[in-house]
Amino acid sequence: MMNIKRLAGIGLLALAAGGLLIIGTLASKPTTLVLRGVVLAEAQPVVNAVVRVQGHAEYVLTNTDGAFELSVSDAPVHITAWSPGYYIAVTEAVSPDKAVNLHLHRHPTTDNPDYAFISPTLDPDHPSACARCHRAPADAPQLSLPVDEWLQDAHASAAVNPRFLSLYTGTTLTGETGEPTTYRFDSASAVNIPVAPSLGQDSTGAGFRLDFPNQAGPCATCHVPLLALESPYNADPTQATGVAREGITCDFCHKLWDVRVAASNLPAPHLPGVLSIAMLRPPDGEQIFIGPFDDTPGDDVYSPLQDDSRLCAACHTGTFWGVTMYNSYGEWLASPYSDPAAGQTCQDCHMPRLGMTTFVSLPPDVNQFVPERDPATIFSHRMPGAADVHLLQNTAELELTARVEGIDLVVTARVTNALAGHHIPTDNPLRNMLLLVDARDSQGQPLALVDGPIIPDWGGVGDPESGNYAGLPGVLYAKVLADFYTGETPTTAYWRQTRLVSDNRIPALATDESVYRFRLPSSGASVVEARLIFRRAFIELMQQKGWDTPDILMEQTRVVIE
Repeated sequence: MMNIKRLAGIGLLALAAGGLLIIGTLASKPTTLVLRGVVLAEAQPVVNAVVRVQGHAEYVLTNTDGAFELSVSDAPVHITAWSPGYYIAVTEAVSPDKAVNLHLHRHPTTDNPDYAFISPTLDPDHPSACARCHRAPADAPQLSLPVDEWLQDAHASAAVNPRFLSLYTGTTLTGETGEPTTYRFDSASAVNIPVAPSLGQDSTGAGFRLDFPNQAGPCATCHVPLLALESPYNADPTQATGVAREGITCDFCHKLWDVRVAASNLPAPHLPGVLSIAMLRPPDGEQIFIGPFDDTPGDDVYSPLQDDSRLCAACHTGTFWGVTMYNSYGEWLASPYSDPAAGQTCQDCHMPRLGMTTFVSLPPDVNQFVPERDPATIFSHRMPGAADVHLLQNTAELELTARVEGIDLVVTARVTNALAGHHIPTDNPLRNMLLLVDARDSQGQPLALVDGPIIPDWGGVGDPESGNYAGLPGVLYAKVLADFYTGETPTTAYWRQTRLVSDNRIPALATDESVYRFRLPSSGASVVEARLIFRRAFIELMQQKGWDTPDILMEQTRVVIE
């Protein structure tokens, strides 16, 4: 019952005549007519099938005879039916004065590893290509449809992201290749260990293939899933071709049947990405699309997983050598946001509703009814994340207060993770967030810091005008790792054995407070400004790799002390 209720986003129960359990919201306008029918599968009644007017929130469940009664308007309507294990069925437009039968057909339940994935861009004329029906036509560019949105999303470029590939190969963006890591045999542990300095010999920064030139590694299990499905332990992202280069593509997500989790409710640490995913690819001559609606007929199947944060778990948790690296799903799971009654899912924030009333634009050769839908039920496939300025600027709150104590100005900065359902920053341990606190006199000269935290060296040593903030008043929020053998800190080669040095990232709804004591000027006002900045990676690595990835200003505030 819980899945059915959540499916429609409703919570009103009533018992109707004839023993039918009718579940639904109050209709937006009075309905006076009743449409009756039966749902069958293989000539047998289907009990508890979900029946609704296509596109409507209200629905009923069939009784033990497979029968239903549905309140409808007097106009012809399209009726859909669905039950677990079956494709979705639909009627032609029917009037209330006619009894209807809906026939359900079983969908495949065994995955077909030989299935050829369909590209939304390389196979646009394929009859099952997503772009045929889920991309805005040239004469309606105002539509925001799933394929158009996905093409703007980082998931679409996960396999060819230049930062990812340069970190994987140990190269710069201009193609300079680093030196392979050197090792020495350690007799105490009887293993080969890297020799410091070893991260690309400091010329090109870290690279997985510099450390492990004869291994493909686990990176493709998330970044290039179509390649990894074929051979998860031998999938080299640089060898991806065709649809595999489209990263987390449409046909992959809509063939995703389950994400397996352990007793911790997290994927097993040794099963990253596709290794924790169960796919449902159809046999030759058949098709199946798994989606979040139970009333989209054809080759479609409803799955509650599509609206569940667990859908994201396999690639947004990750552990190397016993140290957790990626964990936005685990952080969400441990936060109040995972409360089924009062929380929010990953999709709520990262697939925001944009007000669309349809996610379909059918080509001229397809004659099929497309209902108008409640815009609250249509999620965007734009999926904003760490590169989205608007999302980042609606994540944290920054509060700044200052008071005079004798000859000193005492400043308190509070950073609250107000709107992210996970730590900030999250996932990739290269990411960091900087709080910069700047106090000056009325002439613009900096006040001397008497006491308080300062930005560490990994905030950048050098000219502050170039983003090098080491030594300035403030806090750098990050998960800091050290190489287990060489001690290099922070290590950006997190695929090696590492140890956790510190983690001061801010959990969901938590506040971090830092206090600074500046020496007051001899006269005049003092001005204190605080900025919160998001940085995609430690600045030294970005400089080594040639990543031109600007900082993003998340929050800024100031106070004046007369």
